[in-house]
Amino acid sequence: MRSFSVVAAASAMLQAAHATDVFAHFMVQNAYAYDVDQWKKDMSSAQQMGIDGFAMNWVPPECQSGLSWVPDRIDDAFTAAEQMGFKLMHSFDMSYSDCYIYWNQTYMADAISKYSGSSAAYRWNSNMLVSTYGGDQVDQYGNEFFQGLKDNMKGYNPISLAPALTTYSLGAWDNPQSSASKLMSDYPSIDGYLNWQAWPLDSDVNMTTTSDEAFKSALKSNGKSGPYIMAVSPWQYKDLNNGNPLDAWVAYSDMLLAKRFESLTGDNAFQPDIIELLTWNDFCESHYLRDLPDQHDTSAKDYVELGDMGAYVWGQNHAPWRIIAKYYIHWMKFGAPPAITMDQVIFWHRIHPRGAICSGGSSTGIRNNNYPDDAVFAWALVKDQSTISMSIGSNQYWTFDADASGPAMGMVPFPLDISFDGAKPEVSIMRNGQTIEHAQSAQPVSSYCSYENFNPVVNLVGQGINDGL
Repeated sequence: MRSFSVVAAASAMLQAAHATDVFAHFMVQNAYAYDVDQWKKDMSSAQQMGIDGFAMNWVPPECQSGLSWVPDRIDDAFTAAEQMGFKLMHSFDMSYSDCYIYWNQTYMADAISKYSGSSAAYRWNSNMLVSTYGGDQVDQYGNEFFQGLKDNMKGYNPISLAPALTTYSLGAWDNPQSSASKLMSDYPSIDGYLNWQAWPLDSDVNMTTTSDEAFKSALKSNGKSGPYIMAVSPWQYKDLNNGNPLDAWVAYSDMLLAKRFESLTGDNAFQPDIIELLTWNDFCESHYLRDLPDQHDTSAKDYVELGDMGAYVWGQNHAPWRIIAKYYIHWMKFGAPPAITMDQVIFWHRIHPRGAICSGGSSTGIRNNNYPDDAVFAWALVKDQSTISMSIGSNQYWTFDADASGPAMGMVPFPLDISFDGAKPEVSIMRNGQTIEHAQSAQPVSSYCSYENFNPVVNLVGQGINDGL
């Protein structure tokens, strides 16, 4: 045993922006089957955990064939959001270097202005807030493009622009001050910034807020009106199995979600203007928070075709992570941690050791595959003094203490003798000599793997997602 301590003109009025506004990045390409009711279901789930809106990531409809449906889904999203009291903002995907037709300022201005009278349109300093993914690494875009877009809209529907320019976020991992300064010099058109780097960069150390502080300070010192948007994410792993090593990698994410949120709460909390959760439904990068769609029901309104990516997504539930996010979002919004009314332990793990020889997966190997620990991780929130017991295979009854003062975390390593058939992790909440709650994982950890998979499965001990989180 081992221990570890509806739509109307009035609705376009200024929305007061708060430091605690929370958005989730939403991949519209995964919403092909959505209708208004499905949008409302997703928005309700997001609202339940304290999310205020979705940042709608979409590719130019004529960039690739088969995307002409996207504007219709965005129409449905605004219809649903107006009914739900939910907010939306455009997050134009400007990372595609190979397009039939790229974004142009006229199309973007029309797309933004279309919803300027919607109660669902999110505003910053009275302007509609516009974000991006990219815009700094594709020749068709850049600072002049952004300035032209803003100039074109200035007279009738001005915008605040806070793009995610990934070159600068990546550079800030090693040189935060110089990268932030260069961003301000290279992109004087921007009002704010979304720092996309929510994961350690090729390193097995936990995130800090050093780069966030640098970007926020640079915006302020250069007289920018913001917002500064900080990204928070639970995980990062993808394997597109396309022969490109840049599309096969894992980030050190073992306890990332809780550790990142901890930097936003408490006496020394960093205070961004907006939090953007990465992501609601980006399945291919393993950082989704929504429920998994039904893999087989092609008539379902949230059905998504994942292709080869399904090999590491299907069966890998992440929904219980929303409980962790809800706890910290409440703390950020109200300035104090919420009362603990239920006994809950969230635990997560990968489904094979990192050294397992898999019959499928990327031929190039998974970059950083030596970083994740071979372990089961747990985050506990309990009403009273408890012992959390964790077991997997021959590693039995590893414990850590938890009480009503707030979250506690622990882990148990995978045993060295994991078999072909595997072993399911088990977690119990024990109090006064009795087992209060107990659960097995939905999946075993096995020495066999048909497809290399660094995407975790997330489980819950105690009351669940449908019990108010």
